[in-house]
Amino acid sequence: MFDVRRLPVRLGPSDVRSHHRMKAWKTVLVAGVLGFSLWLLSPGRAIRPNESGVVEISYLAQAGTEIAALTDAFRIFESESREAHRRNPAHPIYRIVTGQNASADQTADPTRFLVSVAGGVPPDLIRFDRYAITEWAARGAFSKLDDFLAADAQTGAAEAVRPENFYKSCWDEVVYENPVTAERGTYAVPADVDDRALFYNKDLLKRVGYVDAKGEARPPKTWEELGEMAVKLTERDSRGVIKILGFAPNFGNAWLYLYSWMNGGEFLSADRRFCTMNSPPVVSALDWMTRLYDSIGGAERAYAFQGGIQSGRLSVAPGEVDPFVQGRVAMKIDGYWIFPEVLAQFGRDLNYAVALPPMPAAALAAGRQPISWVSGWCYAIPSTAQHKQAGWELLRFLCSQRAIEIIGNSERTRLESIGRIYVPTQNSNRKINEWLFSNYIANNPLIQPKVRDGAKLLNDLLERSPIRPVTPVGQLLFNEQKRATENAIFHKMSAQTALNESTKVVQRALDRALGPPRGPVVPWKYFLWLYALLIIGAIIAVFWWDTHRRDSAGRTGYFRSQWWGGWISASPWIVGFLLFTGGPLLFSIVISFCDYDILNPARLVGLANYEWMLRRDPLFWKSIWKEHRVYGDRHSVRHGAKPGDGATAEPGDPRYPDLAHVILFAVDHASGGIQYSLDLDSQSPDWAVEQSAGGDWDSRP
Repeated sequence: MFDVRRLPVRLGPSDVRSHHRMKAWKTVLVAGVLGFSLWLLSPGRAIRPNESGVVEISYLAQAGTEIAALTDAFRIFESESREAHRRNPAHPIYRIVTGQNASADQTADPTRFLVSVAGGVPPDLIRFDRYAITEWAARGAFSKLDDFLAADAQTGAAEAVRPENFYKSCWDEVVYENPVTAERGTYAVPADVDDRALFYNKDLLKRVGYVDAKGEARPPKTWEELGEMAVKLTERDSRGVIKILGFAPNFGNAWLYLYSWMNGGEFLSADRRFCTMNSPPVVSALDWMTRLYDSIGGAERAYAFQGGIQSGRLSVAPGEVDPFVQGRVAMKIDGYWIFPEVLAQFGRDLNYAVALPPMPAAALAAGRQPISWVSGWCYAIPSTAQHKQAGWELLRFLCSQRAIEIIGNSERTRLESIGRIYVPTQNSNRKINEWLFSNYIANNPLIQPKVRDGAKLLNDLLERSPIRPVTPVGQLLFNEQKRATENAIFHKMSAQTALNESTKVVQRALDRALGPPRGPVVPWKYFLWLYALLIIGAIIAVFWWDTHRRDSAGRTGYFRSQWWGGWISASPWIVGFLLFTGGPLLFSIVISFCDYDILNPARLVGLANYEWMLRRDPLFWKSIWKEHRVYGDRHSVRHGAKPGDGATAEPGDPRYPDLAHVILFAVDHASGGIQYSLDLDSQSPDWAVEQSAGGDWDSRP
């Protein structure tokens, strides 16, 4: 039977246009509904922008169990601000929003914080490692607090922040003076503090015979005694594996810093312009550390002992498997924090005591007193914070005895509810620290005498102990002293060579920090215009190509029905490429010719970065060579050869320097062909300019 519905229907041009319009309206309608739904589901702020009189203070700190106690103090601060607002409507109502740093070590990896500063949305108050404050203050990350301090001094308020109330070493650590410009400022207020001492197991010392006339355990007073006792107290099994460690220089928390200061060494010159990490006293201290490790079986065995402590026992609290608590370490230099975290909780049955850190015999003979070294945390206000006055008021409250008492009582209640003992941290404010010791330690019957005596000894050391150098390269200096120590104690290098290498690295960075490049600021708008012109040019070229290229029927691509549909379908990828791939690629190319630290404008330095990479970076050629060897081995294996048999040029091969010399000449900052042709009218940073004389061209990685 004939079905008229199956007859083909020829649509006219008006019908096609009407059909396309209907499809377009449907698409727009669906997109609008979807966008409106997403807007309804999007999260909103707890504080509405039009909420009268409310100022939101953002606070950033490391995560920890004490956040609950800190929250109690925040609630009181907020309630007091509300009461002040009731009496005086001009006074803001404060609400605190807390954040926790995502990285395990905010000091070594402050990426989240720096990006927030550069983006203009940092926290209003941050808790930061004190020795790292000046490094980022020198680059403009933190605000000067001198005006706030001066205003506090004029008010005479009881909770005003007064520098004279703090331990000198703690306050000195937050004050930075540029060695070149002499610009000086206070960039933070010290919070808690900690120092180090010698913890020793009295039973282990008695067992080996180190006792005084009364039969009590006698701790070492000199390096010489410490080295002798470390050997006798170390016990091994039949395989040579350490079962009881007498003493290891870096087991605990001492580092090369402490031993160098004991030996009269310094890490920076008096004017803070030169790194002196390879000076004779520091080299001598590192030599002593290396010899001591060798005397107990080598650093490998000591580190293996330390690394295997918690193997297979991750379900218990760290303090329960602490080797000192277990009686597996006779002596160690460690910080005050092991009282509240370990010894007060898990070391109640351990027969231990605390003594002054041993000194070189020559230093004691010269009349020098035993020392420790001081570190800790502080409160600072980022330079681009939105509510600096509010941040200061919260800072001042947190540094007051009233706030510390609120936090201490809350934390004590929490710990005692689970059968633990509360031991407060040390405080940078001398008066508050003395009050903490008296209120929570000396007059607390739950505190054992050995904890009380040890805490008092560590408090007494605060007055005369040094701090790490106040310098814009503090983190690098810490990393390099650690690297030099490991290179020496593992016998990869001599102590002198290791310290020479690390000193060069630190000095180069210090020169860069004190003498930043003087090249022109990058005119980003021109690069953005260039990128836009490239995009427009590409669009015109594609359009011209498709509208002028004809198919076999003589039609251009522009008039094919699929042309517009194809471009619309590909548009999400194209837009994504232009925004998330093409733009970053252009930025990466431009920034490779610049000096840029996120916080300050990028400046053109020509080929200085490439010159450093090719001529001075100790890892670049090694990584290239390693990749070359890996590729060569894979290629050889595919052709039946054994790994390592590939005919590749070693760094000593004549073919290697020829290529290197060509590349180095091309990028030379003074006379290289590429630099000359670019003619960037910029100067290389001081740290990248070195004389080529003395065989510099012939240096090898």
